[in-house]
Amino acid sequence: MTYEKTFPLALELRHYRYFHVLAQELHFARAAEKLNISQPALSQQVKWIEAEIGAPLLQRGGRKVGLTKLGLALQERAGSILEQNERAHRHLLAVASGNVGSVDIGFVASAALSGILPRIVYDYRRAYPSTEVRVHEMDMLTQVAAVESGRLDVGFVRPPLPLPESVTLVDVLEEPMCVVLHKDHARAGDAKIFARDLRDDTFICTNRLAGVGLYAITLDICKQAGFEPITEVFSPQVSVLVSMVAAGFGVTLVPQSTRAFLPPDVVFKPLADTVARSRLALVSDRRSTSPTARAFIACTKDWSRAQAKVGGRKTDLR
Repeated sequence: MTYEKTFPLALELRHYRYFHVLAQELHFARAAEKLNISQPALSQQVKWIEAEIGAPLLQRGGRKVGLTKLGLALQERAGSILEQNERAHRHLLAVASGNVGSVDIGFVASAALSGILPRIVYDYRRAYPSTEVRVHEMDMLTQVAAVESGRLDVGFVRPPLPLPESVTLVDVLEEPMCVVLHKDHARAGDAKIFARDLRDDTFICTNRLAGVGLYAITLDICKQAGFEPITEVFSPQVSVLVSMVAAGFGVTLVPQSTRAFLPPDVVFKPLADTVARSRLALVSDRRSTSPTARAFIACTKDWSRAQAKVGGRKTDLR
């Protein structure tokens, strides 16, 4: 009969721990003290183990204690089991703290082009190097649906946009809007641009959905300037909008951070007659129990707070 079959399933983790410590100390009093139990209790536990196995584990002779062949085998088995348990315990703690696992992040293109998303992901990966990060570019409404269904952990969006009851939003950054003009535009040499001077231009937008994203902000800016803009939609990606300006299709209004993406033949100009701002926000599902998602949200908030301190940018960390 092998020792694998000799050791009964009735043995609990504490029994393996008791015997493992005793086998190391080979002294009941010292082992009991190390285990923080009484010596008689330890002796009873060892006798119970021997009764369950049906064979002696110890060679008892006066004050000396030795291990039988079966005792040596149990000592080896106990050490292996305790080590596996410790590894499992450490793994569970790591999972619970968000140190291992994965996080799926959705984003709109402007979050990446501006450099904001890469910086936040960089900070997160430094803090949680064992976590797998997966990023997915998609439009805002698709992101919200994916967050609600659990296909995404978080998403970077540009409000305003409608949100389901379970999806919560945290502002990451609030920044001024600016206008992108072709370098040959009549107003390209102006230090600042008045929105009213663009009433005859075509505004290139990401969508024409009422109350959603940069389209809603564009309509509001033009309304404040006293006109309804001519709009054209080429793509939901800000990079494509700017490229269309370079191709001469019109003008576009974008967040200030998009200046980081500066192709040839276009100029970025601040708006003179509006205080309109664009918000970059993080959406997540309030029902989520994912430790990695919680860790990423916390890291994003930390980054946002740091930016607010350094640059004085307005943020809302509800």
